Amino acid sequence: MTIVSTDAGSQLLAKFLDGQIKRLVESVNAINGSHIPRVARLFSLYSAVIEDAISIRILCENARINQAYIVSRALLERLTNFCFLQLCTAPEFSDYVDYSLNKAGRSLDRSIEANGKVKARIALNGGDFELPPEISAAIAKFTSERGREKTRWTNVSLPDRAAVIEAKLGNTGLFMSLLTIYADASEALHGTLYGAAFHLGAYQASPPHDQASLDQHRHQTLSALYLMAGGGIDTLFSLLASLGDSDFKNVALASKNAFKEAAIATGLAASKDK
Repeated sequence: MTIVSTDAGSQLLAKFLDGQIKRLVESVNAINGSHIPRVARLFSLYSAVIEDAISIRILCENARINQAYIVSRALLERLTNFCFLQLCTAPEFSDYVDYSLNKAGRSLDRSIEANGKVKARIALNGGDFELPPEISAAIAKFTSERGREKTRWTNVSLPDRAAVIEAKLGNTGLFMSLLTIYADASEALHGTLYGAAFHLGAYQASPPHDQASLDQHRHQTLSALYLMAGGGIDTLFSLLASLGDSDFKNVALASKNAFKEAAIATGLAASKDK
């Protein structure tokens, strides 16, 4: 049994995530006041990353692992988007911003149908209102030729967005996180039977069969979630530093060192002394 499958191991990685959250919070002003326009423009997305990271920590501490997977999925997509948007083309960045204007406009008059009939509707002034030109233009951009709403801000898949980041930074671990977190979290969100029980190890080749093996699986899962969240945040800091923002060079270095120390302490990486 490895240390990551024990309480001691999962707590080591929990402390790593605590440190990463602290670095995120301490960098809030640097993000908001960044001289790089896209960084400052995405302040609210950065804030959401902080909220997700804190939520993962609270959920895991209270053994709410299924919900922690769901929030981990949100964290992965948000930090991937934040990094990708620093590297993408100007039209792609514009699409991301306009998509939010589009959703804001549509939220003022929305309905849900079943069997061709409207079952519920929420509309400002009963639908009698005029939208600002920029919101009308955004809605038009995300309306198909058949008059249907386009539900994605980009056609670039999440793995392809991660590939753009990897091309800039080298191996980041994002793909392993996407592989181990995203699909299972999606099943939990969609309410499948698999999604309700996968986090207990129920569908593994050798499922936990007693309290000891269940505890071992739980600590191993906690360790993976903490490592994924902390590693994703490290990618975010590395990307910010790569943009030439001096405020993040020291933060990125501290994050990288903390990542290495946690990996060595848990036996996930070998010490240089050995």
